Amino acid sequence: MPIGRNAKNKPTSSGSIAIVKRPKNPRKTTRRSSRVQARDAIGVESHGCFLRRRIATLRGSSKITANALPLNTIGRICFVCLCSVALAATLPLAIAFAHPARVAGLVVSVLAKQHAVVVLRDAEGSAPQQTTLYRLSPRVSVSTLHAGDRIVGLVDADTRPVVLDEVRVTPPPPPRSIIRNVIPLFVGDQMPDTKFVDQRGRPFSIADFRGKSVVLSFIYSRCADQAECPLISSHFHVLQQRFANGPYHLIEMTLDPGYDRPSILARYGRRFGADPTHWTIATGDPETVLDFDARFGIDPFADPRVGLIHTERTVLIDPSGKIFDFIDLPGWNPDDIVARLQAFERHPSDLLSLLDFELSKATVAICGNGASGFNGLEDLAIILAILGSVAFVLQRVASFIFRRENVQG
Repeated sequence: MPIGRNAKNKPTSSGSIAIVKRPKNPRKTTRRSSRVQARDAIGVESHGCFLRRRIATLRGSSKITANALPLNTIGRICFVCLCSVALAATLPLAIAFAHPARVAGLVVSVLAKQHAVVVLRDAEGSAPQQTTLYRLSPRVSVSTLHAGDRIVGLVDADTRPVVLDEVRVTPPPPPRSIIRNVIPLFVGDQMPDTKFVDQRGRPFSIADFRGKSVVLSFIYSRCADQAECPLISSHFHVLQQRFANGPYHLIEMTLDPGYDRPSILARYGRRFGADPTHWTIATGDPETVLDFDARFGIDPFADPRVGLIHTERTVLIDPSGKIFDFIDLPGWNPDDIVARLQAFERHPSDLLSLLDFELSKATVAICGNGASGFNGLEDLAIILAILGSVAFVLQRVASFIFRRENVQG
């Protein structure tokens, strides 16, 4: 029976398959296995090197990041500071709008049909007195209010017109002057018909100038502060030239009537070119003059070192003899007064001068008399230029920091 490779009846394998299928040359197999294992080992080693290089790279980048961390921190601090400034600027407004404000003042007139009142608000903090129209809340009875009543209430500024609620009539306050018991004068009041004497020794009263707009201020001839009385008189000289022969009159009332007699005031007026037909410098009975001054909140008292210490106030009076505005700063500009008078009389006026005047008043109201030299638009432009320059520098610094951080990253 043939036995061979092509035999039909091959012998059947028996025993362990591993023995039967074992390689014919084990040494070659061993070498082949070694090569495969070495190749695998090299791959693992290569992979390990890659990992080590990657880790080293990451470590290097982490060092760079660590070195760049202070710059990133500075940028974030700048951003946080800017946000804090913006938040601090808007927080008072948010509080003001979120809570109703308490107001106190004098009722100037009652508009029963409109269910509203016109109130002269008291000065509060650095805010001056101002006349405001308020609509009354439905819970407030308009019949309980009368012109001349002093009231307190809560204002809801979220509505237009502003709504006044929880209104309560209060007793009148004590006189503003602790020296003189006088009735204060406010915007809308008629000027009293008090008798005075001008620099020529002629008697007069403010009622003599009906039909003309009057600018009234307060000075004394021995004033040594060039930023007060002499400055006001210099402004009056400019106003005298601007008004020419128009329907206007200038009055300066003395604060030192015991010394400032007509002859003294005439000499003072000549220093500034005062024309008595357009510019009156007034004195009179000392008690009468000082009472008149006190009605505008001006109570001068003597100081042996500086002379008279007093507040500043310029009064604008309409042709009917009623007060229509107060200016509580000595550094006003004559152009501002002209614009204010012409705006009140509905005459064409320089809108820039009027805006400059209102900005000056608002600045003094917010910052106090320390800002009395503020010159409206000019100083506002300077402030905006400074703020713009600071904002530009901060933007450039922040841009440089972030650009450098991105390059290093």
